[in-house]
Formats: sequence, C-alpha cells, structure tokens
Amino acid sequence: MSDRKDYQTEARKFLEEAREFRLGFLRSEARNPLTMNLDRDFATSSRQGVHTLLSCDTALLPLIRRIAASSDFYRLAESVKKCFARGGRVIFSGCGATGRLAILLEKAWREEFPGAEQVLSLQTGGDFALVRSVENFEDYEMVGALQLRELDATPADLLIGITATGETCSIFGSALEAVRIGMEVFMLICVDPAEPAARLERCRKLYSSPSVHVLSMQVGPMALTGSTRMQSSTVELLFASAALEQAVFGETRIFSAYEEMLNALVSPAATAALADSVDFESDIFRQGGLVDYQAEDLLIDLLSDTTERSPTFMIPPYHCWDAPAPEPWAMVRHTGVATPDGWRICLGRNPRCISWTPETYRSAGLEDLLAKGLPRISESELMKIRIGNEEIPSRKDAFRGRIVSEPSGVTLASGIRIPVPAAPVRLRMIEHLRMKLIMNTLSTGTMAKLGRICSNYMIYLDISNKKLVDRACRIISELCGLSYEEACFELFRTRMDLPPGTSPVALTLQRLQGVRTKVRPIF
Repeated sequence: MSDRKDYQTEARKFLEEAREFRLGFLRSEARNPLTMNLDRDFATSSRQGVHTLLSCDTALLPLIRRIAASSDFYRLAESVKKCFARGGRVIFSGCGATGRLAILLEKAWREEFPGAEQVLSLQTGGDFALVRSVENFEDYEMVGALQLRELDATPADLLIGITATGETCSIFGSALEAVRIGMEVFMLICVDPAEPAARLERCRKLYSSPSVHVLSMQVGPMALTGSTRMQSSTVELLFASAALEQAVFGETRIFSAYEEMLNALVSPAATAALADSVDFESDIFRQGGLVDYQAEDLLIDLLSDTTERSPTFMIPPYHCWDAPAPEPWAMVRHTGVATPDGWRICLGRNPRCISWTPETYRSAGLEDLLAKGLPRISESELMKIRIGNEEIPSRKDAFRGRIVSEPSGVTLASGIRIPVPAAPVRLRMIEHLRMKLIMNTLSTGTMAKLGRICSNYMIYLDISNKKLVDRACRIISELCGLSYEEACFELFRTRMDLPPGTSPVALTLQRLQGVRTKVRPIF
C-alpha cells in the first residue's frame, strides 16, 4: 500500500507542479499525418519507410523558400553582421539537439576561419551533453544564465537562442540573462510565438522584451511525434548557418543548394541505398551486435545522431570507461588519434564543460540537481568517454565500418554508398545537412524495424525531464484512450517497479493494451 501511495503522490505532484511543461498544445508536438503508418511502412519494406520519412522534409521546401525571402530572416542576418562589425560575438544557445546544433555551428565557423572566436556555442549542461543527456538541467532557467555568465558575455555580443518548441527553460534563462546584460537577442523557434506566450509566463516575459526578436519557422509536426531532432533542428541549422553566410559574405547559396541535395536524397537510387543500410544495421542490432562508426570528419554530426538515439529510443547511452554500463548499440570512433585529441579535433577547441561546486548549485537555487549527487559532467569526465583509437574490450566483436563524406556522396559504415552530391558552400553546411538527414533516417528507420515505434510515436521514450514525462503521458493517453491525468497515474505506477533499462512508456502500453511490441530491457 505504501508503494501505491508513493506513485500516486508523485503523479499528483507532477500534475500540480509541472503545468508549465505541458506542451501538447504546440503544433510541433502534434502527430504528422504523413507518418501515421510509419511503423507499418517499415514493416512492409524499408524503401517505403524511408520514402515516408523523407516526405516530411520535402514537404517543408515551400516554407523554407518563404522564410528565406522574409524580412525576419534579413533582420537576423543584419543583426549578425552588425554584431561582427562592432567586435561582438554571436553566441548560439541550445539544449539537447539544438545545443549540439550550436556546437556544430561553432566548429564549422572555426574550420572556415581557423583561430577565430566570433562564434560560440552554449549547450545546456556543457559539452558533456554532446554525448550524454544531462538529466533535468533543461528544466531550470538559472542553468542557462550561469553558463552565459561563464562566457563573459557583454552588450556587444548577440545571443541566438534555438528552441524548436519556443519555450525551453534553460535557453530562456540564457536569453533573459542576455537581456539583463544589455545584449540583443534573436530566438529561432519552430512555432508561432503567440502559442507558448498564451499559456506560459516565461514566454510572455521574454517575447515581450523590446530587445528580443523572433524568427518563427512554423515547421509543424515532426515525422516522429515530438522528436524535434528531426525536421525542426534541420530547418534551424539551415537558417542559422544561412544567417552567418549572408552576414559575412553578403549572399548565401545555401537554400538552393539544400533543395538540390534534398531532391537527390529522395531519388530512387538514394532511397534504395538508405533502405539497404537500414536493413543492414537493424539485422546487426536484432542479433545483439554493436556497430562502431569509424570516421575522421564530421564527428559532431555523427556523435549528435548516436547520442540522440538514447533518449528517443531508450538504448544505452555513451558512458565513461570507469563506470561499467551496457555498451551503446552504435558509437563513433576517430581512428587516427587517442580520445583527448579526438575531442579537440571534434570540437575544434578545448572542451567547454561544467565544473560547478555544490555551493554554486545551492547558491543559484539549483539544489534539486544535486539529488543524485554532484553531476559528473566536467572535462575530466568527458575524457572518459572514449571516442579515439583505444581498444575497448567490451566492443571487440563490434562491426566496424568507415563513414566517409565526399562531394559526390556518403559511404556509410555498411559500405553502402548514398549517391547524393553536396554543393560546396561556406561552412560546408550542405555536407553537414546531408549527413544529418542521412543519419536521422538511418537511425529512425532502424528503430522502426526493431519495433520501437508505434504508428509515429516513439514508445521507447526515456523520461529524464519534465517535458519528456509530459510527452509520455500524452502518448499513453492517445494510444490507450485515457485522460491525461489517468495516463499520468498509469505511467508513474509503471515506474514504481520498473526493471532497470526498461521503457516505462512501452511497458505501460503493454500492460494496458498489449501494444504490438516486445518490451525488453536495453541490456
């Protein structure tokens, strides 16, 4: 009885205290009508599934053309240009997928302009979050504020916050701190700002500031419901990089080049090659095997996708070598150098991690983040995640394949070549966008083949923060015909006796309606 009371108490606490994290009203959280049968399409054939996934990207081309010609995009590019002219820095602030996007933008800038410091990234949780979700950090505005202070931001700088849902707390914290400092702020969001502002106080506060401007790219629903690592972050990366190119070089070719690349990606030859790659990797994982992606280029792109598989599909994340844990099903390895140099090559700089003391957390009102002890997300911890050429005994039997990006196409670890040309543009951004689309399609398709998707829902969802708890409640509510509140209680009831490494969403669905998937631990 005490256990039953505990789960009911926790569920009521969430329902009462986390209202600001209920995001079902946002279009970015809705179901995409193009992918309602995504699981069945992949069950029919991988080619059909790949075609369905990519149809969501091609459907956005008219929207991209409209935004590219808009005064709001021109204003963003002009703000970047003026920032550079006054000697300021552009600081991209993101969380999760958009934080990794921010790191990619900084690396691309440093690659184009060696030694230049005009573009910086702020990833919620620091660079450690590039390869491992930093639990609950995004729920606190003060996290973003503290990280911005550590960059010694000044009024000459420009902060560009990137949040698909237009409401992420930690990103808002950095934006509000930027306003306090006297910086100009631009928010790149994928919803109408009036939507979150109508319901969330933090959004009303930020969007009403005269020093805050918004580029609203209303992408709509994701191919995989709520998975903003897909279409939203693609469009955000496209426009953020275009603004840099326009500001520095006076013009941008990226929009036409992106359209050419995407049209090549949906060609029969490329679709067939991607489908064959999905089948190749899903067969390895189905047999309990592992895959090592060997690469010396575009490491951030590959790390981003393999990292995002963990919270999206609840498979083992990257882990530190001194903390024994299940191996990630797929990971990235630089074959030419040891891990410390691998990280510096990957980032184009020394890592920028968080090393706050317990007193720092407490004085900032972040003592809740100490509930499981001091977060181990410092640079020394990042160096324990081996992405170099060291031998890892637990992966001695992993399939190893090189990923190579060339102007004429990409060769994946399977040895299969995706024949999609990438036009040469500044910052190599078409290559980055090509790799992102290919890897997103590969990883999503592989998980669909393994039964980790139901319709277009990611039912093997991890619930490591309040936003993901909310999404889990909505999935259970929709698929089981329950009210939001009933779904919340059922989710917390499942979590009460959850076997280690098991998806609470998938297990709840199985318990309530026997959803067609085999629920098993991730190890």
